[in-house]
Amino acid sequence: MKIGIDASRYGHEQSTGTEWYSFNIINSLLDLSEKTGDEVFLYSRENLPIANKNFIHNVLIKSKRLWTLFWLSLEMMKKKIDVLFVPSHVLPLIRPKLSVITIHDVAFRYLRNAYSSFQYNYLNWSTKYAVRHASKIIVPSNATKNDLVNFFKCPEEKIVVIPHGFTKSKISEETIEKQFSESDLFKNFRINKEMKFVLFVGRLESKKNLERLVQAFKKFLEKNGDFYLVLAGKRGLGFDKILNTVNHLGISDKVIMPGYVTEEEKAALMKYCRLFAFPSLYEGFGFPILEAFSYLKPVLTSRVSCLPEVGGDCAYYIDPYDVQIIADGLDKLANDTKYIEEIYAKGFERLSLFSWEDCAKKTLDVLKGNV
Repeated sequence: MKIGIDASRYGHEQSTGTEWYSFNIINSLLDLSEKTGDEVFLYSRENLPIANKNFIHNVLIKSKRLWTLFWLSLEMMKKKIDVLFVPSHVLPLIRPKLSVITIHDVAFRYLRNAYSSFQYNYLNWSTKYAVRHASKIIVPSNATKNDLVNFFKCPEEKIVVIPHGFTKSKISEETIEKQFSESDLFKNFRINKEMKFVLFVGRLESKKNLERLVQAFKKFLEKNGDFYLVLAGKRGLGFDKILNTVNHLGISDKVIMPGYVTEEEKAALMKYCRLFAFPSLYEGFGFPILEAFSYLKPVLTSRVSCLPEVGGDCAYYIDPYDVQIIADGLDKLANDTKYIEEIYAKGFERLSLFSWEDCAKKTLDVLKGNV
């Protein structure tokens, strides 16, 4: 079988959740295809760092504008394939009869102000287009499935729920320890192993609910004055409001925002944080929750969208719109030793439910028309 895959989001240096999904699902599908004898065509803007094997073809499409809608469509006309898989967002206008797309979430329908007008309209159009023209739509959670049905009238039989996988970081203890003496992040922000800090990792934007997290942290400091809050990630839409909240509350000396962190730096932050806070207003999946579980950290997160599906009974859930409830949750996870031990042990065990191999097998079944 000739399988085409949009690999335009594979292996970005500063990857977000969608890029991590693309990277892992493509690698896992390549492993399976080597066993099944399928031929794989990876469409990308640049050469991919993949093994040189006979069944893999890296097709370069270097254009920056209208990459999917026009240039990928043109490639579909030039060389026929049996099925096209798009790991995120947009189907090309011209495609094989069997075309599968992954839609991670429809956050834009819940959080209109977190998107520019162009982003909102493009996401709304591309989702409608996918619902109408895709053969199958893969989603990572029942929450996203329900949203597609409710907002876009997508037929349920077109949707396949396949949870993302998770692989524990292979970064060594030695590499983690080196971060404290060699990484500019730890030197410039004076982060050390003895510091008590609450950690958030992700894009610093309004839909992550960081303004309320900062407000809750201010209340939390009334009883826990020796703690810091580390907000690690690239700046996004709404960052200025987050920064203004920190400054207005007078806690700029207690809130550390180092920007994007490398995988090694993130591993060190995960290992030495006291708890992980992820109070998002909406998520498509929530990889950081599983990362925190893998480091045996108690997790505070929101009881919204897919987050309860990811965290199960292993996380502490809050109403993301109630600052006092968030503050109380931070206090519990910082001080209730018995509860902390109970929750992080269950979290580590839960990781076994999320396998990239299993995700790839189910995805390949969809691509082959077996589902």
